[in-house]
Amino acid sequence: MIQAPTAGARTGTQAIERAVLVLREVAMRGSVGWDLQELAARCELNRPTVHRILRCLVEERLVEQRASDKRYLLGPLTFELGLSVPVRPAFLESVRQAVQRLARKLPKMTAISALRSGDDCICVARAGPSAGEAAALRIGQRIGLLSRASGVAIVAALPVQEARALQARSRRRLAHLGAEHLSRAEQQVKVGRQRGYVLLTDGALWRGVHVLSMAFGPQGAPVGSVSIVGWESTWPADAVPVLLPLLRETADALTAEFNPP
Repeated sequence: MIQAPTAGARTGTQAIERAVLVLREVAMRGSVGWDLQELAARCELNRPTVHRILRCLVEERLVEQRASDKRYLLGPLTFELGLSVPVRPAFLESVRQAVQRLARKLPKMTAISALRSGDDCICVARAGPSAGEAAALRIGQRIGLLSRASGVAIVAALPVQEARALQARSRRRLAHLGAEHLSRAEQQVKVGRQRGYVLLTDGALWRGVHVLSMAFGPQGAPVGSVSIVGWESTWPADAVPVLLPLLRETADALTAEFNPP
């Protein structure tokens, strides 16, 4: 007979889940860091609980507290552990090279690529002049999938039920972006699923910015996305017919390069 987990086992699991939640949210803020009260509110946990978790994470060097303003940032152990993860460095290098090749073909536009990480994505490559989304996204930055076109393209390539579940979680987790933003992002997921790519023109999510994004990876299990970003002034009227073949060529090449473990 299968026995239900004991209270002690559940408490231990819950502690790990909460620590991972806190660590993930610390990663979302990058070099800006989190104030304790802000972080507790974001995680929907009480302040004493978050403080205990942070104290342990600081002791283990997974998080550090900046002396100048007492804000919490990722610690050096996260970087050190990452060096030991077999993340197919050859594939990451292929992504960077593909983005650089794409950027060289673009007139005053920027090429970027992001890889999926659960309900988030991480910018891993960027090339070309700073523009719109590319100016906001730096390499290594972690963002919610529905917060930018790069992530919306990934969600649009997911199976319908999986995408709906992710959107439901994001409505609460990304509530700070506003209901209008999330509603527009979800609409773009629907359109992107039909088209096979996401096109965000001026004002769709961000003022003055145009983005063309496409997911890559196995069908139904996107690994990441590649995007072309430009200001309205650098985005020609015939941009989609001209840029879409370049984007698709890059996405197809990266899909062919990816070899799951």
